[in-house]
Amino acid sequence: MKSKTSFFIVLLTIALFQIIYAISFAEPITFTLIHVNDTHSHLDPEAKILPIDGNPTQVQLGGLTFLKTALDRISAADNNILFLHAGDAVQGTMYFIKFNGQTDQIFLNHMPVTAMTLGNHEFDRTSSFLAEFRDGLSFPVLCSNIDTKADADLKGKFVPYQVFEIHGERIGIIGLITPEVITSSSPGKSVQFFSPEARAQAAVKDLQRQGINKIIVLSHIGIEADIQLARSVSGIDLIVGGHSHTFMGDFKAFGYNNEYPYPVIETSPDGGKVLIVQAWEWAKVLGRIQLSFDDEGTIMSYNAQPLLLIGNNFEQKWQDTNQDGIINKNDDYTPITAQNAPDKYQSILRYIIQSGQAGILIPPDSMKAIYTQFSSGLLELKNTVIAESVDDLIRNSNNSGPGPLIALSMLNITSSMGAQVALLNPGGVRTDFEAGEITVEMVYDCLPFQSTLVLSDLSGQELTQVLEDMVNYSISKEAYNANIYAYIAGFRIQLNPSLPQGSRVSQIEIKQSDGKYQPLELDKTYRLVTNSFLAQGGDGNSVLEKIPNKQDTGLIDADVFLEFIQGTTLKNPTEELVIIKDS
Repeated sequence: MKSKTSFFIVLLTIALFQIIYAISFAEPITFTLIHVNDTHSHLDPEAKILPIDGNPTQVQLGGLTFLKTALDRISAADNNILFLHAGDAVQGTMYFIKFNGQTDQIFLNHMPVTAMTLGNHEFDRTSSFLAEFRDGLSFPVLCSNIDTKADADLKGKFVPYQVFEIHGERIGIIGLITPEVITSSSPGKSVQFFSPEARAQAAVKDLQRQGINKIIVLSHIGIEADIQLARSVSGIDLIVGGHSHTFMGDFKAFGYNNEYPYPVIETSPDGGKVLIVQAWEWAKVLGRIQLSFDDEGTIMSYNAQPLLLIGNNFEQKWQDTNQDGIINKNDDYTPITAQNAPDKYQSILRYIIQSGQAGILIPPDSMKAIYTQFSSGLLELKNTVIAESVDDLIRNSNNSGPGPLIALSMLNITSSMGAQVALLNPGGVRTDFEAGEITVEMVYDCLPFQSTLVLSDLSGQELTQVLEDMVNYSISKEAYNANIYAYIAGFRIQLNPSLPQGSRVSQIEIKQSDGKYQPLELDKTYRLVTNSFLAQGGDGNSVLEKIPNKQDTGLIDADVFLEFIQGTTLKNPTEELVIIKDS
């Protein structure tokens, strides 16, 4: 009897040892998460000047064509991936104006998208547009803090979360949209939006009740809101974000200073670690992070490697294009190819590859026919006449030319978001319009920088200082057009360039809803709309740069102006909003 008992004890000990061994040495669940956000109908790459091995080099950066190539490469090398899109797939280029989201549908459907969440700009057109756009997508669209039951077009189109499997392990992904959509887009009154935190917590509990302990939030609420979400809701492992166009990661090899590390690491209320990632904008960066989980759903380790998506066409100032006998900054950028400058070309390739921060890409052959179809249609759009002018709109004063009209268009589109005044830098307006027909291409030549409209809340004192800074910048002769100080809408000012710095702007008056003007109050808060260049401190605007909680609407200045003037007859404004006084 005693020997049988001892035998069973030995067997039990061995079994327990095997269980402990299996737990201790269990293989982690590992997969690669790749992601983008705020691609905004950018089919084509953007031309950018980057320092390549110490030489300013013009490259092609981002766009859905390069993104497709990058994903093809990653998918071929790794079949354990999740690819997520964090919203705002549409709105922002002429492709959207011409094709109404079809370019984004088709290109995204050719990519291995696991899931997408809604961005506020998905609501820029009617519910019927969004319903049609969603129906044309071959992957799920997630959003947990929205109720569309009262909207006949959108009812049943979105799910709050979905469960996906990798290696037989279930992973829950929850979608969220910013409540700012109510003021930053046009969702209509039949769609309801709720607190991201409350709905995320409810979705986490639902997933946990199903035994799912690996949970990702796919959010379009902005980096600050993502951080607050991580600190407020337990059970989230990773937040893949969008909306704020946040630049995360180390890209110093290409002259970029990151706003945040990649990833940001926060702590949830229960002490868990939460990773937060975002991938800038326009598919210029592909977010990439390899994650390893244990059986309890805890992230054991990660390997973060976001990539700049760079094309293989390069230009430098390496030839004496102006024929003055020297090669310097006054020369033009000209192509560097494997044929005309093989050593330079190989040096550029080597620098990019060895940086580990970028990939070199070419448009995929599989999409060439589709791309040609869309780009041909775009050429037709560029030549389309959308307005005419009875006057020559010439940039020869603060109150004439396209500038004041563009400022007015900025205020018009954002007034429903609370904007009271608009401010535009003269250097943002690059061409005049002669009397006669105005085409789409002329508008984009006039506003070539793809600047977005940004809302800032600032005091009357801060607004005064912003105006003083703009005047001083023009007087310092550093401005693009130094005899023009600012284009404005929604208010009027007097300025005296001959007075000392800091005392040149006076009699600032804000236009009221009845058309009358009231004096600016220094301690009152005003909502200003400007472009992203000024909002980021351009033209010496340190005050604007430091304003907290700015809201980037994602609206492109050229698109806004195009819509504002479409079908109209333009003429120079008759009201003087910037009154110059010399004494």
